[in-house]
Amino acid sequence: MRAWLIGVLLACGSAGCSSMEMSSGVTGNADFGATVGGVKDMSFARGLVEAGSVPPPEAFLPEALFAEHDLPVEGSPCAELLCTRAVMGVAPNETGAMAAFAQVGLSSTVDPATYVRPSLAIVATVDISGSMQWSYGDGQGTAPAAIAQTLLHNLAQRLGGGDRIALVTYGTDVTTELDWTDGDDPEVLEAVGTLAEGGSTNMEAGLERAYELAEEALGSAEEVRVLLFTDAQPNVGATGASAFESIVDAGAADGIGITVFGLGLGLGADLMGHMAVLRGANAFSLDHADDVALFVEDNWPWLAAPIAYDLHVALSPRADLSLHRTFGFPAAGPAATEAKVDAASVFLSKNRGALLAELLPAAPAELAGAEVGLTLSYVDRGGTPHASELTASYAGQPLDERGAFMPQVGIDKTVALALLADGLRTAATEYGTDHAQAIATLEAALARFATDAAHIGAADLDAEAAFWPQLLQLMQNGAPQGDLYGQGSY
Repeated sequence: MRAWLIGVLLACGSAGCSSMEMSSGVTGNADFGATVGGVKDMSFARGLVEAGSVPPPEAFLPEALFAEHDLPVEGSPCAELLCTRAVMGVAPNETGAMAAFAQVGLSSTVDPATYVRPSLAIVATVDISGSMQWSYGDGQGTAPAAIAQTLLHNLAQRLGGGDRIALVTYGTDVTTELDWTDGDDPEVLEAVGTLAEGGSTNMEAGLERAYELAEEALGSAEEVRVLLFTDAQPNVGATGASAFESIVDAGAADGIGITVFGLGLGLGADLMGHMAVLRGANAFSLDHADDVALFVEDNWPWLAAPIAYDLHVALSPRADLSLHRTFGFPAAGPAATEAKVDAASVFLSKNRGALLAELLPAAPAELAGAEVGLTLSYVDRGGTPHASELTASYAGQPLDERGAFMPQVGIDKTVALALLADGLRTAATEYGTDHAQAIATLEAALARFATDAAHIGAADLDAEAAFWPQLLQLMQNGAPQGDLYGQGSY
């Protein structure tokens, strides 16, 4: 299972934990991550490369690459449920200009060994349209239908008597295959095993039925959630992202969350992204049934229950620093003096990812003493607001042979991945009009990343360094470029 992330992953950093209080269930261990809602993985871009196409630039986001790696930032122990820190390093950017990089992070003291998830009322909502390939059988495990059935079966096995589940299918018609049933009832797995193809893709009607059932379940479980299994190619009823946003947003206002599982290489990634950033929402993509077991092991039950809402993070540099670029923050204008991110939901996560800002000094010699301030606020599940402030700085420590100072492995890896992702996206953008320039850009980005990976010596970076030259080979061979639906053109 690989990852494509549109949301932001946050990890614990080095400037000390925020002073926050939250509900019970915490331990003194600060090793578990926290992640905001959004699309959680990057299988789309990697799958296109493996299928012989150059991904579109929209498929390359730094957050996507961060999501596939554990990027902790070390610091003193934190005794609260959510803990925020920040750390700063310096290094040349891809142009050779010296820059400061500030990483912000969020992690949790929840102990996964003792965590008790809330009781669940789940409406499994399954796309049975022709594009899901239900009539093709299991094949090689790449058919969206095969992935959906394997995933749904695996998740259903993890429900208990305190949970409830309903099953809705949509194609040309919408059917409630299973009304509200106890999670441990054998009838659940029987219903999953009998799913079959049913025409076109009326996702709008399917979601409307799912949310009607979810409304009925409010108050019967601690968490009410729609699980949507789809290749996200609606062709009947509403097909635009805004209509689906309205359905999901209305449900969120009533306390109903959604998890979107985008399946296969034909998924409409833009639609998933629009739906997944709303309150209580997240999304994942999988491109092979063989990935399901590991995916569930890594993400269940964390994907099903937000721990906080309305997260706001703001990073402000000292006056003699300019905010050059951000990775994970929404794009800011050229004159921006503050990087900000607002996330509707926060979930637990095994990986600790990164939120990164690149800052440039007024003159190259003025990096010593570089400093940023950070503010963070959120609302816990009980509705109580929390806030904290902290700083990160560089005191002028000596540089290594790369011309960099990275105080921790986490930020060293984060900066390397951010510059790689930026190079991949830039090259994919250039490929649409100038193959030669795209190849030159990608060659430089891969060379820089190989140097960083060799210095850091981490197996996960070595794997990235081995994978992405496949994209360079595709560009050199003049391969077609895919779009957000996986379709290629020259």
